[in-house]
Amino acid sequence: MQIFLGAPFTQDINKETKVMHDHKTELLKNIMNYLEEKGHIVKNAHSREKFGVELMTPNVCTKADFDEVNNCDIFMAIVGNPPSGGVHVELGWASALNKKIILLLHEGQEYSPLITGLTSVSNTKIVKFKDESEFPKILDKLL
Repeated sequence: MQIFLGAPFTQDINKETKVMHDHKTELLKNIMNYLEEKGHIVKNAHSREKFGVELMTPNVCTKADFDEVNNCDIFMAIVGNPPSGGVHVELGWASALNKKIILLLHEGQEYSPLITGLTSVSNTKIVKFKDESEFPKILDKLL
């Protein structure tokens, strides 16, 4: 199965080093590696753009992300805190393209009703987590 993993990007770039914060990079790499070990093909803007080292122009990255969402079987999203505008756009695409969506939402954080209400208009599964260390167990149950 091909999975596109969406997560906050530009808001997690260190303003001094111009690359993603190490703990965010490590989290995404761990999720992608875990999914790949389970036999899935995982696409992700962060890895494509070398976690900030090779950022694409807006026109190039937008087209690349849209193509990845269009070609995936599952769109998995970490919406972020604060919620990422880019992830919201990708969720709109995935919903409009009738993709299976898995939303990973931090328990206790408030989200837009249009995010939590996606289950009423699309094939969306919402999974709440307390801590990012729960992801392997959560992903085992979902896939």
